[in-house]
Amino acid sequence: MVRSFVGGLELICNLLESKDQQVLAAVCFAIANIARDKENLAVITDHGVIHKLARLAHTNDDLLRAKLAEAISNCCELESNRALFGKAGAVAPLVSYLTSSDLEVHRTTAAALHQLSKDPWNCVTMHQSGVVSHLLRLIGSEDEDVQEAAADCLQNIRKLALACEKFRYQ
Repeated sequence: MVRSFVGGLELICNLLESKDQQVLAAVCFAIANIARDKENLAVITDHGVIHKLARLAHTNDDLLRAKLAEAISNCCELESNRALFGKAGAVAPLVSYLTSSDLEVHRTTAAALHQLSKDPWNCVTMHQSGVVSHLLRLIGSEDEDVQEAAADCLQNIRKLALACEKFRYQ
């Protein structure tokens, strides 16, 4: 449906250049929903949405953090985007979101980190950024979605560590 609006997806991506935090949060929410469709996701990826989202990662605004993490999570459904987020420097700032007291930030960030952890280089970045202690804490969350995403992310990090350990001793 969204693709039927000629140039609409490009305009949405260009709104990520706004300086207004509420506009950015609304656009990230829109992108999160648009990205649920694989064809739309491919189109917005071609319009540079990955780098534009990654540039926003250093925000301190919890509303923007929550919507941005959701957009990143959904954009990671396209496998190649996971590595692109890592190369664009979006992974380490997301780890810092876990210090927030906002449950929605925890929910969306844990989901984003789980998706990003499917790329081995992102696992390395997460580990270097101190994500493990945060994820262990989130496994004890009252929110089941947070628990599951945190556990899945830890599992991916652990699988990579075990594979490296196995390789080292061969």
